[in-house]
Amino acid sequence: METPAVNTKSMFIKTLYLYVVSFVALMMMVISAVDLLSTLLKTYVFTKADNYSYYSSASACPLPTAGENTATTQEKCRVDQEEQKKSEIENREAQRQRDLVRDISFIVVGAPLFAFHWRLARRKEV
Repeated sequence: METPAVNTKSMFIKTLYLYVVSFVALMMMVISAVDLLSTLLKTYVFTKADNYSYYSSASACPLPTAGENTATTQEKCRVDQEEQKKSEIENREAQRQRDLVRDISFIVVGAPLFAFHWRLARRKEV
């Protein structure tokens, strides 16, 4: 038969566990909701907040070697810079989608986790 001190200690540990898991799940949802809202606002409302500057510099282009035409080298450099810009835009869009997937997943997992543990923690107190 358990002594009252052991039972009290056991209940304290269980209650502490339930509150800690509830807190972590709640923080998962809050942080994800803030990030999700930020991404949506940048995408649909404040569209310039997510723009990046793309610098094209003539100094980034290599100098023409012997026998090469300067115009051809400059054209090739311009095409390379345009491809770089397109690649950066595609990477940014892909990152935004990965962020949305992560945020939605955290909310979907965090909500039932929080609800379950919070309900158990509150039931123990009443």
